[in-house]
Amino acid sequence: MAIQFCMLILFTLASCELLEENENFSARQGLDELPKLEAVFGNSSDFNLSSPEGSSISILLSSNQDFNRSISVFVSLNSVESEGTEIIEVESLPFELELDIEDIRNITEVEVTDGDKLFFTFQSTIEGNEYLFSNTALSASVICNSMISTAEDTWTGNGVSNNGPSFPPTSTAANITITPMGDNNYLISDISAGWLDAIGFRPVQEGIYNDECNTITWVERGGTVQFEFVDPEIPGNYDPITETLTIYWSEITNDFSGQSIFTKNN
Repeated sequence: MAIQFCMLILFTLASCELLEENENFSARQGLDELPKLEAVFGNSSDFNLSSPEGSSISILLSSNQDFNRSISVFVSLNSVESEGTEIIEVESLPFELELDIEDIRNITEVEVTDGDKLFFTFQSTIEGNEYLFSNTALSASVICNSMISTAEDTWTGNGVSNNGPSFPPTSTAANITITPMGDNNYLISDISAGWLDAIGFRPVQEGIYNDECNTITWVERGGTVQFEFVDPEIPGNYDPITETLTIYWSEITNDFSGQSIFTKNN
């Protein structure tokens, strides 16, 4: 069958070349054959914004025969039909292309967020004409699956009170648990990080918080509580690089409130 190969990039060609494509996906122009380009993802096709390990992917490029031409790699946001930006030129095959989400943001100057898709297309130059490999476009999903904690993790918490000089301003608590409950919710075993314990109350004051792409918000009290905890209406945050979780809490019966910072024990 015949396929019209046209550019999806930032500059315009004088014309589009008509290439014949066989069942092996090798494009031909007269007697000149453009070898098949094989492009596959490495371990994952997802950029996970909630994890430094998951914020990059790899694409493995190879050919079914010797390939002595360079290949330009382009990325476009949410559609292969949209305008693309060149991110790298590969000089030889095989090649493993490592792509980090922050590098793509910097090159494209586009804020890529949870729910987006990135489309990668590949192009080569033959006798001065630029051709697009039509059967190798890859799409990578941008996700934000929560990976804050497992049931086996323990954390050290540091509490900071907003209740003035009559109470100790800070506290520390070891072996806090932050247990996943599904739907990106986590049960924190002591949301005050030892502060209520320091002034004579129970060392366990449970609260449930939700992680929405590293923005942490109150859900409800846990099963073991002593006071009337309510939504502090201040979002916390999670830093996946330092593995530090920051939350805010509020208790209306005694007008207690504070901030707790939890760091994962390694």
